Amino acid sequence: MKKYVSTAAFLLVSCIMFAQEVVKDSDYYLSKSKRQNKGAKVMLIGGGALVGVGFLVGDRKESSFDDAATGGIIALVGAISMIGSIPVFMASGRNKRKAASLSLKTMPVPTIKNSGLASKPVAAVSITFCL
Repeated sequence: MKKYVSTAAFLLVSCIMFAQEVVKDSDYYLSKSKRQNKGAKVMLIGGGALVGVGFLVGDRKESSFDDAATGGIIALVGAISMIGSIPVFMASGRNKRKAASLSLKTMPVPTIKNSGLASKPVAAVSITFCL
């Protein structure tokens, strides 16, 4: 019985630990946007190169039907890669907008109280511009 109770307690604690949410700041979203933008550019340029190579392989005078099919498949993979870069560009822009969004925070403001300094939390709007 003790084994079952200790196993249930361990599972409950591990579920609580994995259920905590990590606070993500603007630096996280900005670095994520840059990585996604770089990946989307690689997909777009690489897809264009594959389309070009596919047309070169399949459109030679001495190429057989198998060479033409191979070139067509290479060009198709390149076109799919180019089309696949569009959602990645969109996600990059969305993360960049999240990084530059308005946020409402409470900032401590020093005030004079009984001839001494005390900090009082005041609501403030912060704007982050990512350059």
